[in-house]
Amino acid sequence: MNISSVIIKTKDLSKCKDELSKINGVEVALYEDSTIIATIQANDINEEINIFKNIEKAKYVISASMHYSYIEDELRDDLANMKNDTDEILNDDTTPIDTMQYSGSVYAMINKKKSK
Repeated sequence: MNISSVIIKTKDLSKCKDELSKINGVEVALYEDSTIIATIQANDINEEINIFKNIEKAKYVISASMHYSYIEDELRDDLANMKNDTDEILNDDTTPIDTMQYSGSVYAMINKKKSK
C-alpha cells in the first residue's frame, strides 16, 4: 500500500473538491481558500503515479505537488535487508546499564571534548 499527500491549488474550491471525489484512491483531507490537501492511496507506485496524473488533469486544478509518499513495499524490503546486529545489542541483558554510553547528543559530545 502506498500513501501520499498532495497539495493542490485550484481555481474553484467547491467544484475542484467534487472533481477530486470522482477519482478512485483520492480523499480530500483539508481545504482552505484555493488550496486543497488530499491523500492518495494506491496498491503500488504505478497506480499512485496514475492517480497523481489524474489529479493534475482534473478540472479546476491549477497545480498539484506531492509532498509526502510512504511506500510500504520498499520499507518492508529495506527492513528485511537490514543486518540484525542492533537486535543482538538491544536484547543483550548482560551489559550493565551504567556502562552504556549514549552519544546521540551533539551538545554532550561538545561538552565532553571541552572537559578533556
